[in-house]
Amino acid sequence: MKGLKPALIALCAVLSAGEAPAQVTLGLKAGVNVADLSVRSDDGSSVDVDPRTTFGGGAYLQAGLGAVFALQAEALYTQRGGRSSDDGLNLELGYVDVPMLFVARVPAGEAAIQPVLYAGPVVSFETACRLRSDGGATVDCDSGGDGFTTKSPDLGAAVGGGLEVFMGRYTLQLDVRYTHGFVDIDDSGDSDGRVRNRTWSFYLGLGRVLVP
Repeated sequence: MKGLKPALIALCAVLSAGEAPAQVTLGLKAGVNVADLSVRSDDGSSVDVDPRTTFGGGAYLQAGLGAVFALQAEALYTQRGGRSSDDGLNLELGYVDVPMLFVARVPAGEAAIQPVLYAGPVVSFETACRLRSDGGATVDCDSGGDGFTTKSPDLGAAVGGGLEVFMGRYTLQLDVRYTHGFVDIDDSGDSDGRVRNRTWSFYLGLGRVLVP
């Protein structure tokens, strides 16, 4: 019992830390994705896929749960895919991502800049899929023939961290996240392996407080 009182005091200090109110913030964000594919055959061997550097961006809505915690829903357009160096073929994928993130701020007193950590599920709805050769020829994945067909939606999870900068009614977000897809997106029917999305994202966002 001796350690219970100090533990309760520490917990109360964490829950009351910082000046960030329980508020609702709406904002926009944009940045760069570094995406590739995890390609693994049934025998356990993997195929090397070169990463694809692309664009990502969209909107977010954050609802505070006190000074430390928050829920953040996002709607992002995200480009993914990868390149096979063996045959010079590029898989170019486009998705609308809907992450639902649990946000935890690292208590930093009354500082205007606060570190944040977050994690949560992501549902990704495919909007585009095409194969492009290094020579520039392109074909849509759903055009038939021997092309690559995909499954949608993709279900995954995102983890990351960053900084929130509080500027009156505005908030600047800088974040880095990793998103891993759990669904085998290969729907070709003749594959003996699994193909999953992997994405590193670097975003800059600006939000405005709607409900103080």
